[in-house]
Amino acid sequence: MYGSRVIAYTMAIGLSMICLVAEASAQTLAQSGANDSARAILQRYADAWLGRKELELPRNVVLAFTVRGEHGGDFAIELSNEPGGVVRDGVPAQYDIRFDTDIEFLRILDSGRMSALTAMGQAKSSDPIPLSPQFGPDFNKLPNAPLLFRRLSFHFWTRGWPEIVPFGELAARQVHGGNAAVFVYDRELRSAWYQLKAGMHINADRKDQTNDFPQLVIVTKGAFNARLDGRQMVLSEGQAVLIPPGMVHEFWADVGQYGEFIFIAFGQGA
Repeated sequence: MYGSRVIAYTMAIGLSMICLVAEASAQTLAQSGANDSARAILQRYADAWLGRKELELPRNVVLAFTVRGEHGGDFAIELSNEPGGVVRDGVPAQYDIRFDTDIEFLRILDSGRMSALTAMGQAKSSDPIPLSPQFGPDFNKLPNAPLLFRRLSFHFWTRGWPEIVPFGELAARQVHGGNAAVFVYDRELRSAWYQLKAGMHINADRKDQTNDFPQLVIVTKGAFNARLDGRQMVLSEGQAVLIPPGMVHEFWADVGQYGEFIFIAFGQGA
């Protein structure tokens, strides 16, 4: 057991860290402009685009935006392999990807409190999401269009260099039955942070319990129940489990349980 002085010292450090995080979050929000218009916010994203330094494009790509609410509107940005871009009014007939959201959620993205990939996370295509993409008729003709979409969604919506992604409960949404914050999706790679609170059940629907690619679950905090290939067990902090393609798997937390884990899917199909 830790002594009282160690506990007090640890608590003091923890409180100091909480204050620092809260101060940094407040500064980020103040810098981003909590009441800025959609045009001003999107121009910040356009200005932050680094061109081929962060993503080599096969051609210029037109992103369109419909932002609902006061100070919203319809806009477009043409991205190239050169840095920067200009926000223009209206949605052109020939766009590549169109993002639909509301002004309040755009301000959340702008503040850095949640990533765009987290905002677009769905267990089923019918699930409502706060940032909804739509593809223009010519986008899917591009080579590796699904991969390009993953990369554009990450690099355009993640400002700064190197690119930093938020995670944790406040940066997460409930997907597949647990709170999830996406790190990055790329070629044959999916990665995210997950949280399981008491009563949460990931992959409760049998249709979600198998995948065609391997997955690695790394438990970083707490403990929770798992059923893997029909065998029930408890996974705890400090353990990692490799789930091969086709293995039935689900995770849940009972009363008194709490857990967090890193999810990494890789290989063909991920």
